Amino acid sequence: MSNIETRKAGAVKVTKREGELVPGEPLVLAGVAANWNRYDMGNTYERLEPTCFDESIAADGEKIVLLWNHDTAKPMGRVSAGNLDVFADEDGLGFECSLPETDTSEEAHALVASGIVTQCSFGFIALAEKYEPPAKGETKGTRVIQKARLLEISVVTFPANEEGTYVEARSEQPKPKKRKIYLPPQF
Repeated sequence: MSNIETRKAGAVKVTKREGELVPGEPLVLAGVAANWNRYDMGNTYERLEPTCFDESIAADGEKIVLLWNHDTAKPMGRVSAGNLDVFADEDGLGFECSLPETDTSEEAHALVASGIVTQCSFGFIALAEKYEPPAKGETKGTRVIQKARLLEISVVTFPANEEGTYVEARSEQPKPKKRKIYLPPQF
């Protein structure tokens, strides 16, 4: 059985794109959960190929979830639910999630909006990788993830990689609210 791995990626900023948050508006978290730069994993460096998640997003994308601190009991979004968009571009592994009205989502959004939590992470299973020996003058080599199955993106407190990624909190434009009509019971 393959090992599920998680990587924490750091955030560099938290911004509000659409001005002040308005109570009652849908809440959104968006950002870059991983970048394509080499990062230090302690005993080795690691680097993600920019195409490593492409097949996973195309084939299994509907299964990808957004979690709070890798806690599977605290999901905030799922591609198949239609509230999470996951994509790979030149910046890295990006995401945008319209949050449901749950305590977890509201807490996560508030902590990101206030700048207390500013980082992202991701969970994956490596399917193809290679090892690059240490460059001249370095003591550690680099593990290069060539192909991986993306399982989840998380908003986290502590990152493993603190460069080139971010999470931000914002509000969407309010969607028209449905009117409720109350009819008296039939006797």
